[in-house]
Amino acid sequence: MGRRRVWGIFLRSLLVQASWSFQRMQGAGFFLMVWPEQRRRHRGDPAALARAGVRSLRHFNTHPCFGGLVAATVLREEADGREPSQTDELARTLASTLGAVGDEFFWAHLRPLAALAALPAALAGLWWAPLVLLAVYDVPHLALRWWGVAAGLERGRGILALLQRRWPSRAVPALGLALGVGAGFLVGALPAHPSLALVPGSLPRSAAAAVAVFALLAALFSRGLRPGRLLAGAVAVAVAGGALALVAAP
Repeated sequence: MGRRRVWGIFLRSLLVQASWSFQRMQGAGFFLMVWPEQRRRHRGDPAALARAGVRSLRHFNTHPCFGGLVAATVLREEADGREPSQTDELARTLASTLGAVGDEFFWAHLRPLAALAALPAALAGLWWAPLVLLAVYDVPHLALRWWGVAAGLERGRGILALLQRRWPSRAVPALGLALGVGAGFLVGALPAHPSLALVPGSLPRSAAAAVAVFALLAALFSRGLRPGRLLAGAVAVAVAGGALALVAAP
């Protein structure tokens, strides 16, 4: 299938979460991704098109970044003449597996790493700090979306051989290491910076506060707290603190 079709599925995959339901979850988004191709394939056969459309409004739930991969793989399998029961089973297997892999890769590691990368610039008040966050997250995120659609259309069921190498899962330890190194760098650098120290004007107190925060984080992570939730809580505390400081200012 040509590049134009890859682009079409890729762009529609960005809307996979535009409509949810308790019955079909992301089913409407899956239908949106596959419907134009099915309409081209069954042109002139309304009955076959209707059957394909009903099958496409299936229960579907996976990580949104991998939705295009699943849709593209199903389309390739249908084009190769696979039975609907086989394509349905393949879609369920891929959606379930990639949902777990995507949550771990994107939500638990890449998103906190992007926030951490932008944090020094944000603390320094630089206007381009949000651009760093978007670049660190969106470049691999969009590249992986594109790769998934292209690989699914090209390989069909053969995509399983690539996924069995578990390269997204192999990247998780590397991302975790990057998170630890980045956090350690910030903990070491902030106390030495006069304007960014946890306790301004006191290096020993700043270092002690950093160690205490690190120990607290280790305890929270050991109890299953996810970095994304911790980041959201930290942002909420910062916003509340800033609002109270504005109210208390003379």
